[in-house]
Amino acid sequence: MSDSLTIPPAQPAPTPPPQPVMPPPFDPRKRFLRVSLFFLGVVIHIYVWDIFLQRFALARWYVRRTQIRRWKAIARNFRTMALELGGMQIKLGQFLSSRADILHESVRRELAGLQDEVPPAPSGHVLEVILEDLGAAPAEIFATFEPEAVAAASLGQVHFATLKDGREVAVKVQRPYIRRIVEVDLSAVTWVVRLIKNYPPIRRRADMEALLAEFGRVLVNELDYISEAKNAETFRSNFAQVAGVYFPEPIMELTTRRVLVMERINGVKISDLKTLEELGVSGLEVAARLSNVYLKQFFIDGVFHADPHPGNLFVRVEEEQPIAVYHNGRVSDEDLISGAWVSHALPESHLHSDDAVGVPFTLIFVDFGMVGHLPPQTMESLRSGVIGLATNDADRIVDAFEKMNMLLPGTDRRVIVRGIQVLLRHSFNRTMRQMNELDMEVLFSETREIVYDLPFQIPQDLLYLGRAMSMVGGLATEICPDINLFEELLPFAQMMLEREQKQGNWTERIQKELLDIGQILLKLPRQMDAYYTSANRGDLQTRSDTTRLERSMRRVERSNDRLAGGMMAASLFLGGVELRTRGLEKEASRAWWGAIAAAIWTFWPRSER
Repeated sequence: MSDSLTIPPAQPAPTPPPQPVMPPPFDPRKRFLRVSLFFLGVVIHIYVWDIFLQRFALARWYVRRTQIRRWKAIARNFRTMALELGGMQIKLGQFLSSRADILHESVRRELAGLQDEVPPAPSGHVLEVILEDLGAAPAEIFATFEPEAVAAASLGQVHFATLKDGREVAVKVQRPYIRRIVEVDLSAVTWVVRLIKNYPPIRRRADMEALLAEFGRVLVNELDYISEAKNAETFRSNFAQVAGVYFPEPIMELTTRRVLVMERINGVKISDLKTLEELGVSGLEVAARLSNVYLKQFFIDGVFHADPHPGNLFVRVEEEQPIAVYHNGRVSDEDLISGAWVSHALPESHLHSDDAVGVPFTLIFVDFGMVGHLPPQTMESLRSGVIGLATNDADRIVDAFEKMNMLLPGTDRRVIVRGIQVLLRHSFNRTMRQMNELDMEVLFSETREIVYDLPFQIPQDLLYLGRAMSMVGGLATEICPDINLFEELLPFAQMMLEREQKQGNWTERIQKELLDIGQILLKLPRQMDAYYTSANRGDLQTRSDTTRLERSMRRVERSNDRLAGGMMAASLFLGGVELRTRGLEKEASRAWWGAIAAAIWTFWPRSER
């Protein structure tokens, strides 16, 4: 019996590592046409359905009935386009998907995929960017480098790697042609903005081109990863003494404009509520700490993370975590500035609740490309406004609006104060779940004057502040609908009020008041002389606000016109019937066509203004 020879199976050839590859050519014309036509279609849809048809009483019920279905379809089409094209559209979709306070849940669900379903660029294109910027292949720079992306975003994507010294890092690399893509997207949106900027309600309240220019400036800054790394260092410094909040460390020596290397972090996405609940993390505590972090950024630091969508926020469970506490219910000025109070996330009413307090955790921020900066005067006005909000003081809130130039010139302050008082009466000290159950028809009827006039404008320097505030509010609502933001805001407002009183320089205040009074006294004789001179000549003029009276008169005129049109249409219709019974078909047809014309004229929408 001969010995048998066993031949081992052939081993598969190892897969060669990906090599740097130049991306295919970029066609800006095709992209411009695709983006601009989509947004133009949305503008036309809004005008036809939400402006034009809303004016017809007979069509209004159908418009409202189909509203959610229509906007779900628009969101679905936008999501498809954004995933295909990437760029600015993904950022816009991420922003809208976090707005639980203004968008229906089904609409947000259509956009939610833009948080984590963004397709990555091919590995070869990424390696080409690293080779061009760092001057060497990843194998020469890192001990290990994973060619497959672990996360992809609108402007770049992330790969895990290990440094030569053993530190685990995340390597963020820009997408190919991303600068040109952003330029084309901005051009397409600018074209649409130029079509709608002269619409009176928009023109009165915002310089759309200036706002878009500010958005473009910040978006272009996001393409500079060196600036992003410096932003990360700023946040690390501002929160160095805050327990339970963490910002990863950038590796500056390996960072360029298109490649960013940062400390690798692990955690659960803040919107993964099921996993957080299974880990024992309190949703109320997460929402409250998120709110506190932004209170410090907005009102103390003046530098804030302007892109707080769920893809940029993570929660890491800790075995043990020191929690900063108030000393006798208060914090010192030093603790207030450092943020020692941030981790003391829950008010006293929740500290002994088993449902409110969960396992220790750390809130982690990533992606520091979109960062807002607030000048000292704006921060002072914001602090005053938040104190007014926490203390239910409508006058102080309106004062803050005026200081930030958020009210249109000539606005009647008394109307705004009354409107804010109504809003506070319906919403003060309520949870987000309770506010979602408000009777909006009652609220609208009590604030009708403000809704019709909308006497607010959007200052350019507050664009990203409003965006960040709205996203944080929507995210906190999604994490914990039972959170009472007024109750969370009150301890911070009390701290700010005490600091304001303690640090108030009364000598400077008195000097300023005396200076203002002196200027008034110097101007008063000249103004009185001009007043009496005009009165003696008969040139004295008075001005009064007749806006509401004019609106009421227009409504009466409109009602009279419609009554007359209705009577004319009915008369022509009945006359046509009489003519038809007498065999005068031609004359009856003319009468009926006249009745149709009168009916169209009767129901044709008239402007409210």
